[in-house]
Amino acid sequence: MSRWPGKNLGLGVGAGEMLIVDDISSKGAHVSSMLPLRDYLPGASSPETAIWEPAISTAMAQAGKISGRLQVSISDDWVRYWTVMPPAGLGSLDELRALAANRFEQLFGAAAESWNIEADWHDDRAILACALPKSLTTALNEVSRQNGCALGSIVPEAVRLINRDASSLGNDGWVCSFGAHSFLALLRSEGRLLSARQFRFDLLPSMPEVLARLETEALRMGVDMPPNVFLLGDAPPLVELPDRPQLNVVIVGRQRALPTPIGLDRKTDAYRLALYGAMA
Repeated sequence: MSRWPGKNLGLGVGAGEMLIVDDISSKGAHVSSMLPLRDYLPGASSPETAIWEPAISTAMAQAGKISGRLQVSISDDWVRYWTVMPPAGLGSLDELRALAANRFEQLFGAAAESWNIEADWHDDRAILACALPKSLTTALNEVSRQNGCALGSIVPEAVRLINRDASSLGNDGWVCSFGAHSFLALLRSEGRLLSARQFRFDLLPSMPEVLARLETEALRMGVDMPPNVFLLGDAPPLVELPDRPQLNVVIVGRQRALPTPIGLDRKTDAYRLALYGAMA
């Protein structure tokens, strides 16, 4: 029997640490495990070389015996995103998967066989594809099984946020999801994807800097800059935009106050990610 019947457990794989939230109450969110990846993740400098089993096993051991539903959210530091444009006359889902894998290798210079590539597969419109290191998903499945813990989901950060707030995002404009060191920008028209671009950064860009990148991407796509910009995650604060009066910039979901962490002295990106799963 699970120690917390009917409740999700959240595991956040952050940019620099891994954390498990095992219970949420009126007092806050209980953190049962937290470890810095630099000490437990061999090859942590690259998703392709990272060996995940030691870190996940240690995190599970710190949390103790658990057997609930583990909802995993992965920092976009470890994720790759791109757009797949299915050509006319595509014959099968296998062909579409092969096309996505080939495009991945062209864009990122990595072997597709070392990554798990997923998408909401359609053959009649552009689709957003994402890739997670296969060593990470394999280790999560194996260690969860060994610990008698049902693995509910493994979801990239941006996908988790976009799915959570889908009803607030409208059908037209930019949707930008911010993580610790990157933001994913999706350009949509009438609910259809036109472009997906992952912008990486060392320091969080200002709002004018974000908008300048979006304007450049719209110009590259040969479309007008749309008036609506929806921001998710750890987005930069809103500022006055006197030179862009036509833009409607909205931060979505920030009204959701994060519970106070119990057993942690600060709210890190791994803590946010663990909460996304625990509150799913």
